[in-house]
Amino acid sequence: MLKIKCFVFNPISVNTYVIYNESKECVIIDAGNSNINEDNTLFSFIDNNNLKPTMLINTHGHIDHILGNSSTSKKYQIPLAAHLDGIEYYKKAYAYASAFGMSYNEEDTVYPTINLRDGDIINIGDDELEVLYTPGHAEGSCCLYCEKQGFVVTGDTLFCRGIGRTDLPGGSYRTIIKSIENKLFTLPNETLCLCGHGPETTIGEEK
Repeated sequence: MLKIKCFVFNPISVNTYVIYNESKECVIIDAGNSNINEDNTLFSFIDNNNLKPTMLINTHGHIDHILGNSSTSKKYQIPLAAHLDGIEYYKKAYAYASAFGMSYNEEDTVYPTINLRDGDIINIGDDELEVLYTPGHAEGSCCLYCEKQGFVVTGDTLFCRGIGRTDLPGGSYRTIIKSIENKLFTLPNETLCLCGHGPETTIGEEK
């Protein structure tokens, strides 16, 4: 059975998720840890619980969701998984960081080596997360669905009483609405939504 730990990191308050089970394997979703104190908070939880990170996952490549990729991948020697439609965000990470007034070392950019595709299955021990391709907020945006336990990590596609902004490069209002209607609102109403920012909600509530 999967367990979920959420941390809120960096000035833009990204929800970083550690998802793990009794096998002690875990994945880290949207590592937003942006300084040594946030690194220590994340790493202490993982180490104190004897977890074994197997993969970093980005729901999309916006700067606030990737700030911790470098420190976390170096600490645990794990690969980054993301949809490659969003590769330009990694190439331009320094420029995006500067635009938001964030400190970022261009040489620290970690590029995805695992290409997530719609319908892919990510294994965590005997448990599974299904990749749902949901562009609109950003190119390459994905959600991660656990049918067995009835939850979905929505990234910045769907929030509690809102949707991801579409005025940034690669955003499209028409596309995000299509993604939400076709990929998220088709899930059971009781499905718990673990959002990229802010509180949890359910599919039924957002409908």
